[in-house]
Order: sequence, then structure tokens, then C-alpha cells
Amino acid sequence: MRKKLCGLLLLALLGTTACSGEMSAGPAQSEEPAESGGEEFAEAASEGKILDGRWLNPDIIGNVTKDTPAELKDNFALYVNKDWILNTTPSDMVASLTPLSEAALIVSDRQMKMLTDDSLTGHDAELVHKLYALVTDWDYRDAQGISPAVPYMDAIRDIDSLDELYNYLCSEDNLMQLYPFTVNVDSDPVDSLVYIAYIDPPSLTLGIEEEYRNRTDAGDLFYNEAKQVAEYMLVRLGYSEEEASKMFENSIAYETLLAEAIPSDKHERGKNSDSGDCYTYGEFTEMAEGIPVDKMLEAQGFTGGDTICITVPEYFSALKDIYTEENVPLIKDWLAVKTASELNDLLDKETSRAVAKLYGAMSGLDAEANDDFIALATINGYLPIPMDNLYVRQYCNEQQREDITGIVEEFKKYYREMLENDVDWLSEETRKAAIEKLDNMRVNVVYPDELEDWSGLDFAGPDEGGSLLEAVKAITRFKTGLKASLLGTKANVYKWNQYELQASSVNATYTGYNNSINIQAGILVGEIYNEDMSFEQKMGGIGMIIGHEISHAFDSNGAEYDKDGHKNNWWTDEDYAAFRDRVAKLVTWYDGFVPMEGIKYSGDRVKTEAIADMTSMKCLLYIAKQTEGFDYDTFFRQYAKLWRDQSTPEAVKDQILTDVHPAHYLRINATLAQFDDFLSFYGITEGDGMYIAPEDRVAVW
Repeated sequence: MRKKLCGLLLLALLGTTACSGEMSAGPAQSEEPAESGGEEFAEAASEGKILDGRWLNPDIIGNVTKDTPAELKDNFALYVNKDWILNTTPSDMVASLTPLSEAALIVSDRQMKMLTDDSLTGHDAELVHKLYALVTDWDYRDAQGISPAVPYMDAIRDIDSLDELYNYLCSEDNLMQLYPFTVNVDSDPVDSLVYIAYIDPPSLTLGIEEEYRNRTDAGDLFYNEAKQVAEYMLVRLGYSEEEASKMFENSIAYETLLAEAIPSDKHERGKNSDSGDCYTYGEFTEMAEGIPVDKMLEAQGFTGGDTICITVPEYFSALKDIYTEENVPLIKDWLAVKTASELNDLLDKETSRAVAKLYGAMSGLDAEANDDFIALATINGYLPIPMDNLYVRQYCNEQQREDITGIVEEFKKYYREMLENDVDWLSEETRKAAIEKLDNMRVNVVYPDELEDWSGLDFAGPDEGGSLLEAVKAITRFKTGLKASLLGTKANVYKWNQYELQASSVNATYTGYNNSINIQAGILVGEIYNEDMSFEQKMGGIGMIIGHEISHAFDSNGAEYDKDGHKNNWWTDEDYAAFRDRVAKLVTWYDGFVPMEGIKYSGDRVKTEAIADMTSMKCLLYIAKQTEGFDYDTFFRQYAKLWRDQSTPEAVKDQILTDVHPAHYLRINATLAQFDDFLSFYGITEGDGMYIAPEDRVAVW
């Protein structure tokens, strides 16, 4: 559901990543700020100055006026970006506007043209154009109305017993392939070169199981979003409002049973953490104790291979006590709620518009849905590989790869020097392991060497009497089949995974399990990168992003993976303790910020991204010192432009509660204030808002 919100209404935010999260920080509210007196906070904010580690947040739509003071030494983010803020108003369809979202708009404009470009040929183009016709022919969709969904909803209505429930789950009527578990395919923890099946709990409406035990603001946010859409869709599909409300509560009650069976430490477990939970296919089916998991696996095509790893054995063991006759009504309503909610953009115009308006209101947007936005988001969502292949062929070239590869290699060289000469708290043993990890880092830039092949997919278009819903069903089954076909085959963990990393995404990532940095083509546009930029501008734009991704290899998550991508401790005990102490100091410092009054900020949530920002800046400043005539002012200003932002209050609240990236103004101010090179260049001293005393600085590396 939240993916649909981002896809349909926040199209400009496509491809948000570990490097470039597009959520933003927030506006002043009417409530009292956490750990701060309201009047004192408001007075300091109006002066654009710091207060107990807090700056005025300039990312908020309407929070900066022409009379707001913008002093370089007090709030660098505001100083650099004030004119842009005053002259920038996001469109009605975008909740946040940043250089990254602007880059996404450039990419989306290119993709829009591909949807109707008859000069594009081949099977990828045929699939895209056929699905585009199904999405955009509203007369055709309106004539079908909700009828494509009726047989599937009727099949759920007809479930009256546990046996009938099992029959439904293993049949073609199970439109969204909903099961009491999900199946993923990944490399074997014992033999990383072989693909095996992993059994996970299903995704939960409230995000994580802890929300069903102790509901937080984030859980309330997810609950309210899901409730509004589910109840609208159920009524649209023939249920009464009273029935719809009860069904949603039953769905949450069922998920509560599932959540109770999931241990609190589940998220700390990884596929490499414990190979003792892997079984043969026969052992797995015997453990199910009456639940026909074999038929459920067969229904999805997961019949190859002979090893199945249960990631949360406690959950799987509890299923026999959940899948009972008594709980059939709850499970039945969960199936109806989940299925109906997923149908919201696959039926007629009335349904699509109504749900788009609901999502818009949740994000602070008051506008009619844009047909082009919806069409592109839908096709990108269901046909990511054909769309990506077309983009690579149209807009990418080898020169781009050479340019970006050169920048990455230059960064790795300077990063190596930094690790060797400028991290005095590491022992030689750990330092050597860190450098080996850096030297062994794989580099994937712009687009993959080999594009994925979807020639095996087909579906009926409007001319053949097809429906959007049936096309999506065919696509979903095809994707599941591709995943299932990997079982028992040899894995290539070093290959560019186009399913996870589309070249067209405005995206850059670090991947721990194969120790790779990935810079995709979509991010190489607009303010972030262009060939005509000066060296300093490139360093403040794409350079920062590249350094950020390299730094993820050494943040609090990346530190757990070795040079080969295995979850393996490469630290001495003393060094890792020192590392954790430094991270804890950073967490405590970020806990003190108030980007939105009345909501506590979480340093623990943003720690990995904050570490990567600060480490990248250290590397950039190291490069600057080695560059004769380096223009620091241009560089610092470009860096501040990279994270400039204007966001709605609703997007702000969402960011604070759920996003792992610091608020954008903090990515600027909190990062730059750690470094003497910045402070001394601008003459920032004690008493200035941007000054942080050396003993209070929190950069981990």
C-alpha cells in the first residue's frame, strides 16, 4: 500500500535509496516541542539560530519567509538555499521537491515518451505499449467496471471451512498469491553459490511485529492509511460500510496472532546468522503438521531444489495453532482486505480516482490524480525490467560508465589513504581488514553488462479482450516463476541484480552481501551530475553520493560484513567496542534534534545514513586538500544544494517516524559542522550557530 502511495502520487520520488532518501524534515506544529520550551524554541527558530543542537528547519513549505534571517554562520542550509526556497513551490502531485526528486522528474519525462514511442520495437516495447493501452483506455476500463474483480472476491466469500481455505490458497483464485508465509530465493548460507528457498512470515500492515504489541506513532500512521483504503475498496466491491470496518479489524486481529508468534529479535537475524534452520523439502512438509505447505509451494512453482531455510522457526511452528477452524473468519477477512486493497488501481476510473485522492490527502496533497503519473508508475511497477531495458538502450552509453567509474576509483584511492593515515583509533589488524574490504569492493555503474530477458511473458491487450487485472495476474505469476526457476541453480552474487537495481532509478546503493557500490544511470541528471559541472560541483553532487555509498561499507550495518560480503567479524574486540561507543555518541546527539515539534527524533533510526554522510564528507575534504586551487566555497554550496528540500507537513511527519535518513537540513548542517575545514574556511567560531566544539563532534570515522 505504501508503495502505491509513492508510486501513484509521489512519482517524483521514484528510486529513493540508502544514498538519497527523499523524505524530508518538518514544520513547526501547534504542540510543544519535545524537550524544549515552546516560546524559547519559536524565538530561536525565528532568528534562524541554533538552540541546544537544533536549527530552524528550512525544509518546510511556508516555514521560511523573506524576513527570515539567513546567516551563513548560523544556518548554512538556509543561507545557501533561501532564494530557491522562496521561489519554489512543489506541484500538487509531489509531496517533496529536492534535486533528487527533480532528477526523478527528468527520468520520468523520458520514460513517458517511451510509453508512446512507436519507433521502439522488440518484445520489451510490445509489453510496455500493450500494458500502457490497458492502463490508459478509461472507456474500456469503465465498461468493465469492477467485473474483473468479482470472481476473485466471490471465491473468498465462499470460504466457510479450513479445508475450503486451503483449497482457495492453492488455487488460481488466490489472485494476489497470499499465503501464511512468503517464499524468497537466495544463496545458501552454507554454499553461497547455490540458490535455496527461504520461508519468511508474510508482510504485516503495521510494518513490524512490535507494532502489534506496543503501537507507536508509526504504527498508527500505517494503520490509518491501510484502513481508509481497505474500507473504501471493500465497499466499492459490494460490502457494507459496517462489514468493511469489521473485516479490517478482523484482518488486524489475524495479523496480531501472526505477530505474537514472531520473536522480537527477528530483525536482527540474517540468512548468514544461522544455517541450522535449513531442512530438506520432505522435512519441511512434515514440520507443517497438517498445513498443506507442499501444495502451496507447488501453486507458486517452488518445486526445484531440496533445501528450505526457515528464517523464523518459532513463527512457522506456531502456524498450526493459528490455522484452525475457529480462526477461519479472521483469515478469510484478511484475504479479502489484502486482495481488495491491491485492486485499487486495476479497475475503473471511479475507483482509481477515489483511492488516489485518499492517498493524496494522507500526504497533504489536494489535487486530482494525473493520468500520466498513474500510467507510468503502474507500468514501472509491473514491468520494471522491460522499462529499464528500453531506458538503457535509449539514454545510456559507454562514455557515462567510463566517467563515473573513474570518479569511483579516484574515491577509493583517497578513501584508502584516509584509512591508512587519518583514523587513529583503529589497530593495525582492523585497519588492514578495512583496507582489504575497500580494495575488494565491486563497482557497478550506470547499467548492467547483460540485460534481463522477459521474452517469456505475454498477456492480452484491449484488442484481444484482456483486462488490466488479468494482465497484472499474468505478470505476477511470471515474476514468481522467474524466482522459482533459480532454485537449485548456481548463484552469481556479484552480478548486477537488475530486479533490485533498475538502471533508470534515481538511485545509488551499497550492498553488503556482495560488497558492491552501485551507481545507477537515473541519478546522473540535473543538479546531481552533468558533464559541464566544475570539479568542485561534481564533488559536492555525485561525488558526495559516491563517497556516501562507499562509506556504507563501514557504517554500523556494513561493519558486520567482510570483504567477500559474508556476515563475519573482521574487527578486534577493542576496536569494535570503540566503534560502538562512537556510534552511541552520534545517536545521542541526533536524539536531541527537533525537526518537528512534539515528535521525538530517533538517532538510532538515522545513524547509518548519518555515518555515511559524515564519512563521505571527510573523504571529500581529503580530496580537496590534494587538489591545487580547490574552490571550497563552490564545493560547500553545491553540497548544500544537493540536500535542499521543500516538503508538506504530512511528508515531514512520515519522514521523521519512518525514514532512516536524517532530515535534509541536518544532512547539510549537522554534517558540515563536524569539520574544521568548513568552520575555518568561513571563519565560524564559538557562539555561531554552525559551530560545534571539537569535544562535541560525533563523526564516527
